[in-house]
Amino acid sequence: MKGLSAALAAVCAVLIAMPVAAGAAGSTSKSLTFHLVEKQAAFNFIDNPPRQGFNQPPLIGDQFAFTSNLMTKSGSHAGTLDVTCTIARGGIHAAGPCSGVFSFKGGQLMAMARVSFSNAATEVVILGGTGVYRGATGYVTSVSRGENSSFSDDTFHILLP
Repeated sequence: MKGLSAALAAVCAVLIAMPVAAGAAGSTSKSLTFHLVEKQAAFNFIDNPPRQGFNQPPLIGDQFAFTSNLMTKSGSHAGTLDVTCTIARGGIHAAGPCSGVFSFKGGQLMAMARVSFSNAATEVVILGGTGVYRGATGYVTSVSRGENSSFSDDTFHILLP
């Protein structure tokens, strides 16, 4: 058992070191940071059975989807965001995975996040992209302007190959 643990630890160390070494060898990547304002345009909640109504916390299996317009701070259109979420942990501390697509003129960014119903910032991981964003990684920090606000402030941190 100790031999298996040592072998597993060695494999993990190699796997962790590989991306670091690869990043150092090909350091021609480009880093982008920009800020956009997100304004929710549409929202739909799917209260799957057993239905608990809209005044109760969501249950496991409930879903929601929304679309937002993305704008520069001066109000110019920058793109759109389409998201679907499924509640995987129901009740007062409901949470679950969300997947979404940020669409811009030059391409799209595919993203995932964990939804939770708190006022904390949401950290969104960028999984990849299309067009000028092909091979992109990074994250987006989305901060709601308040519980009853349809606006969020999104900061994108993108690494392009």
